[in-house]
Amino acid sequence: MRRIVLVLFAVLASMSISVSLASAASAAGDAGVSKKTKKKKKAKPAKPRITILNASSSKLAKGKVKVKVKGSARAAVKLSGISSTFDVAKAKLVAPKRVKLNRRGLRTVALKLTPAARKAVAGCSPRNLVITGKSGKKTGKARKAMVRNTAACKLSQVNLDRAADCEFIAQPKHGMCMLPFPSDYYTVEDKSSPTGKRIRFTEGAMPQNDKGVPIDPSNYRYSDGFSQGQGIALKIPGLDSIEAANANKLVPINHIGRYADSAQRVVVIDTKTNKRWPIWANVDSNASADQDRLLEIKPAKNFSAGGRYIVALRNLTDVKGKPLVAPEAFRYYRDQIKSSQKQVNDRRTHFEGIFKTLRKAGIKRSELYLAWDFTVASDENNYRRVLSMRDRAFAELGDTNLADNVIEPGSSAPDFKVDSIESHPNPRIARYIKGSFTVPCFVKSNNGGPDCNPGSTMDLDEDGLPKRHGNWEANMECIVPQTAADNGGKMRPMVFGHGLFGRADGVTGSVNPILAEDHKMLLCATDEIGMSGEDPLDTIYALKDLSKFKMLPDRLAQAIVNELFLARLMYHPQGLGTDPAFQKDGESLIDTQGVYYMGASQGGILGGALTAVSPDFTQASLLVGAMNYSTLLPRSIDFDLYAGFLYPAYPNEMARPLLFGLMQMLWDRSEPNGYAHRMTDNPPPNTPKHNVTLQIALGDHEVTNFAAEVQARTVGMATIDPPIDATRWPDFDVLWDVPRIKPNEYPYHGSNIVYFDGGPMRNSDPNNPNSSIIGTPPPPFENIPPRSGQNPHGAPGGATMAVQMTSDFLQPNGYIDDICAPKSCYSDVWGGMP
Repeated sequence: MRRIVLVLFAVLASMSISVSLASAASAAGDAGVSKKTKKKKKAKPAKPRITILNASSSKLAKGKVKVKVKGSARAAVKLSGISSTFDVAKAKLVAPKRVKLNRRGLRTVALKLTPAARKAVAGCSPRNLVITGKSGKKTGKARKAMVRNTAACKLSQVNLDRAADCEFIAQPKHGMCMLPFPSDYYTVEDKSSPTGKRIRFTEGAMPQNDKGVPIDPSNYRYSDGFSQGQGIALKIPGLDSIEAANANKLVPINHIGRYADSAQRVVVIDTKTNKRWPIWANVDSNASADQDRLLEIKPAKNFSAGGRYIVALRNLTDVKGKPLVAPEAFRYYRDQIKSSQKQVNDRRTHFEGIFKTLRKAGIKRSELYLAWDFTVASDENNYRRVLSMRDRAFAELGDTNLADNVIEPGSSAPDFKVDSIESHPNPRIARYIKGSFTVPCFVKSNNGGPDCNPGSTMDLDEDGLPKRHGNWEANMECIVPQTAADNGGKMRPMVFGHGLFGRADGVTGSVNPILAEDHKMLLCATDEIGMSGEDPLDTIYALKDLSKFKMLPDRLAQAIVNELFLARLMYHPQGLGTDPAFQKDGESLIDTQGVYYMGASQGGILGGALTAVSPDFTQASLLVGAMNYSTLLPRSIDFDLYAGFLYPAYPNEMARPLLFGLMQMLWDRSEPNGYAHRMTDNPPPNTPKHNVTLQIALGDHEVTNFAAEVQARTVGMATIDPPIDATRWPDFDVLWDVPRIKPNEYPYHGSNIVYFDGGPMRNSDPNNPNSSIIGTPPPPFENIPPRSGQNPHGAPGGATMAVQMTSDFLQPNGYIDDICAPKSCYSDVWGGMP
């Protein structure tokens, strides 16, 4: 029995050892698997987690950004960083740095900013910081907006006391409410207008005269935008001297092509194309002190009708090169700084649109001193009143199809009468005829006298068009050349436009007798009412209170209709040729195949608008003309007299560029600045196409060459080659961007501009130092009148070649020939440089 127990015990013991060994083996196997699994996990480090600890600009300005990194224990992490702004998507923020995390997988690191980043974060541009950590193939990123908390980024509230009247982005001082000008701040939405805008000036915004009377804003409410040749004006403290303008290398009038320089500080962007518009910029040289000088920006080619433009000023400095700080009100938008003022915040979307457009044009937001936009008036805005007057007037004659350049069969000529005939007032003139003709009147008297008399203005209907007010007996003065009286034959009829505040009797002066006699032409003129010899007193009255200024453009519009009727009267078969005064042996002396226009000085200016709407003459000669009185007046000696009334009435010198801009908006309705886009091959409705030749005098004291060149670019004129002798104006890009006529293009039938040069200043007798001075230097680049030397204003008229060119051009399919080649064109007293 005892033996059986011992055997059983041995068996059980053996079984226990086997189980233990199996369990141990199993445990050892499990341990091996666990050890292998842990080894695989170590090969895959955790994705780094980055936290930016200091994002305030004040701390970043010290040169470091502090970040916290979390990942695998003892892991190596490569850190790098960039920042992004509205202007720059990726800018290097810190130098890359490799760090090793501690045994808990943590590390706090101060990364050193690059020199460029350290400078950048000191500014107030909104900025995002991005720190990237890379460990093996794992990458982690942290993004955080920089907190702008430097003193420079804390702005005072905008003074909005006059916000109902005044644009506030430039924080105007000295009562200059409307600067910068022009600005869409002064418009309202109007879906019925061609531009979708309507001008909204308020009485509280308008400049006041010395009597405290603001300019009446109601004269502008019909406008759907600003002038197509609008001068841009604003006050920039620190950039208010010629020296400061030069230090900023603003686009000079003598080298307009620099508007495209990549670093140009004053630019104007066409929002339709995102391209720069050609301009020049200067400070007002007419102001007597720097504190009263405005920066003026002028289009070198008129703005497109109905276009929208953005003015951008960037990186401006004072004369010593110190950067100018942008106005605080503008910085709310540029730097996206929060404001509690609703009127400020309501414009944020609009300005964001401006900044996005500028970015497309390559203009950085952070560099801006100021930026704003404005809308340009439509062509219809400028011509609709005159076109309505013209169409209604000619409809009364029985002609409604004015685009075909043909007198409607069965239509009548205007009524006329001859009052007197003077024989042989000039050896070249056989008859000097005076009379009158009847024209529908569209301006109403304001002084109890006859309608259409001096001081009359338009009486507009509910559509903004002038009402009819009876008839006007327009004066008429004509010359018949001696050759016609002696030999008969047909004379080309030509309407003549007289000079500044002149009269119809100017038809007997200048080159007119030569044209009539030597080139077989019969000339007639009528007073260009509004700016004729009977208007100076009313003009002075208007300049002392610009609320009355509309009388000039309103009455000039009537003058356009008068001259159109005179042209129709001259060549209509039932017109002047039916009267014995215009006959030889019972036969009419007038060639009724066509009619032409030539205007001199003011007639050369008004003639541009007149030509644009003419149904009868399609060839016009504009002698010493130009466009845009707001550019012309400060550069003309003729304005000396009238400035003596305007300036005392508006003594604030800073306001004067603004005044010219406001006057121009009204003048555009009857001067070529408002018609230049429609003057030639793109006429207004129901109007034929036209060609013009513009002859100008180098150094003209009365009508500035600069405005004539703008007209040439806008209209699309060409010029002879060379336009002037190279040595006469070496520091000026003469007729920049105006194509030269090639030798194989003559005779040239298109619109053109030709300089005539009377030569440099010199003694009329080279052998006598006491003889009179003749000749003229080129005009000054400042916006002041040229006064040196002889006034060459009559040079084209006194040039034999100019007369020949005019005669060649004023005929069917008229042209100019290369009669000055191989040199440029001169007056009769100068033969060119040796």
